[in-house]
Amino acid sequence: MTGSIAHSANLESKIPNWMVWVQCIAFVVLYAVWILPEIVGFRNTALVVGALFGAYSIYQYRELLLQKAAIPIWLIIALFIWATFHLFFLSPNFPLQYIEYFRIWKYAAIGAVMAIGLGLSLINTNSKKSSRYWGVIYFGLCTPVIIYLIKYSLSNYGAVLGINVPLSLRVYDWSQPFYVPKTDYVAFCLPALSVALGLLLNLSQDSTRWSFKGYLNLTTQVSVIGATLFLFIAQNIKNGIVYTALLFIFFGATFFFGKGSRLSWQKILAALVIFSVLIAAIAFNIQKNDSWRTLLADSIVAVQLEKYPHWRDAAKFGYPLNEYGTTVSITNYERAAWATVGLKLSLDNPMGYGLVEDSFAKMAKARWPDVGANLSHSHSGWLDVILGIGYPGFLLILCALLIALKNSLSIKQPWAILACWPLLTNILLWCTTEVSATVTFAALILWICLSAALNLEKLKFSKN
Repeated sequence: MTGSIAHSANLESKIPNWMVWVQCIAFVVLYAVWILPEIVGFRNTALVVGALFGAYSIYQYRELLLQKAAIPIWLIIALFIWATFHLFFLSPNFPLQYIEYFRIWKYAAIGAVMAIGLGLSLINTNSKKSSRYWGVIYFGLCTPVIIYLIKYSLSNYGAVLGINVPLSLRVYDWSQPFYVPKTDYVAFCLPALSVALGLLLNLSQDSTRWSFKGYLNLTTQVSVIGATLFLFIAQNIKNGIVYTALLFIFFGATFFFGKGSRLSWQKILAALVIFSVLIAAIAFNIQKNDSWRTLLADSIVAVQLEKYPHWRDAAKFGYPLNEYGTTVSITNYERAAWATVGLKLSLDNPMGYGLVEDSFAKMAKARWPDVGANLSHSHSGWLDVILGIGYPGFLLILCALLIALKNSLSIKQPWAILACWPLLTNILLWCTTEVSATVTFAALILWICLSAALNLEKLKFSKN
């Protein structure tokens, strides 16, 4: 065991140090600007540069792709083959699907190459350099939250300080050109929060007394969690609060009952502080959103599609009343109704319509000609994927994700956290979030490929 670790630590990387730094910086730039509008040039440049250097890493470590741990990568390759097959042989709307194929799928493929190459470069380097790369990658994960806090501060206090804030540095509502959708905030900010929870778990498993560095680590992770929750509250993102609560439940179960946890009064006190941040956020969000109170009543109305056809076109039918005699919450009603419709459509057409972004609207229009223009997504990312590329495509993604998640347990730290927690986050957020779109779909593929590549270490560590 000791000899293996020493050998692994001295293992020379096939990738020059400067090249790994370029890959890391490309990731930081990409992740920072991925959801921001009007700066496509930065995004595409980072993506292409990362993919070019990633392709070189893949070539250098190509033999590692033949091992069992690389199965998730091959499943993603099979997914691209299935999408191509669907385009040429199963498409009910070839021109539209052809346009999307060379937009979404090309985008996702470039991101996959970047992620695989980055993962191979990071995991096959010595431990000293690896710790430096980790700090850069984690900073990149936090950049969407940091940018939001800067924009929020400038939007609310810029005028008071006499600062002429540019339009691109303000927080806007949906009617403005620089608006960032709430779903993008959830998809790109929740992974940082989850990684912070993973780092806190690592900290709890430290058998020694915390030093100043340990308390600094604790403060950093709590700050990341608090900042992300502040974003969700400020933007009134209910999904973000729900998924955070579920991640905290997983964190709590592992913290208190995991076999690796070493509890002390300091660590228990720290956990209580962390949970108090979540409870305060949930209480504030519930107070701000009256729709939580009628969630069940609104959902009961929503699933009765024929009795209450209002979901087809609210402009024409309006909204129904729930059992309390009040008008249903729009978000509660539409999410539940459209998810029910989407499930029915997926069972009627298990091979999918072919469009990642707009299959739900096309299929619903064909089934119910009187549906309005407001229908776009089923409000469930996984359901939209099924409607788009069918159950075969969905199963390829799900199997790749679950295998990569299982394999992440054997990756050395801290990369195991980067491989595990964002995948767990994606499983959750794709359940009830409208994330089946170009950027978020590409990000999902990137996380699966990055996690799988991080498991392809040339000389694996033994845990025994």
